[in-house]
Amino acid sequence: MKPVVWSVQELAEMVRKRTNNYFDSNIAVSGLRGIGKSTFLWKFFHKFSDFNMKDKFTTRRKRMIDLIRKHKYSYCWNDELISVGSKRTFFDKEQNELIHVLTKYRNHFNIVGGAVPFFFTLDKELLKLFGMHIHIIARGIGVVHLPREEGRMYTEDLWDTKINKKLEEKWSKKLQENPDFKIPHHRYTTFAGYVYFGPMTEKQEKVYEELKAEERGDNEVEEDEQEQKESFYERTLRMIKEGKLDEKGLLQICLFNDKKLSNVKVRLNQMLKDEGESRTLKDFLKEKKKNNDTNNLHNNSVLKKLNKMDM
Repeated sequence: MKPVVWSVQELAEMVRKRTNNYFDSNIAVSGLRGIGKSTFLWKFFHKFSDFNMKDKFTTRRKRMIDLIRKHKYSYCWNDELISVGSKRTFFDKEQNELIHVLTKYRNHFNIVGGAVPFFFTLDKELLKLFGMHIHIIARGIGVVHLPREEGRMYTEDLWDTKINKKLEEKWSKKLQENPDFKIPHHRYTTFAGYVYFGPMTEKQEKVYEELKAEERGDNEVEEDEQEQKESFYERTLRMIKEGKLDEKGLLQICLFNDKKLSNVKVRLNQMLKDEGESRTLKDFLKEKKKNNDTNNLHNNSVLKKLNKMDM
């Protein structure tokens, strides 16, 4: 039996039917660098007549979140999903927010597509939210994968990672023995066919490169801002450890820098924990208060002695 072969147009029509039937459509495109992930996404999104690349193309997590949250029946193309969706730390606020937004705003029925070198480097919670995975195996050729959702009540592994990993390990050994061995992609349990697509034109390539350069410039500005935010926490923690800040002083610094005291406390406690410090922020602030009380008591005692000497 011959495998299914999709055209880009057919995939676009299938995805549009999903949104028309009130389903969200999140698509990941994986593959090695320079093999055609962005070319596929260009071809795919431009099958929709109302798609405007200048408004819907990004490489930034914050903008991706805004595009999903603020629009309905619209589009979001993130060309660098690896920096956006890779495995997060527990306190990575934007990463958690992205998962939250993709889940909460499913009823916005946007078509979201992103490029990533390796699909399974994405956060495991994000993997559950993708309804299609296109793996580019060569320029102009992609393998279409769909999650196995039916009959899954006791497992969260919709992509059969354990089963398919064993297949890959077996094929890897065969490749070592025979470099001409052809990987039977149709053997993957998630296999849903092949898709073929052509290259971008020179004009399309130019537009794409210009927009990507512009987005990366904006990304650098955001990273600089993030570094400034980090320096605030580092500076604040140093002052606390040096005994220069008490609870009142910490509140004043937060108000001056337009930050919420409770959020700052959570972040500072996490930094102390990461440093291997056994004491918590509360311990440092309590110690500072104790020192202040001791100093005040000492000063009051000195004043009383001076007053008696004056008498």
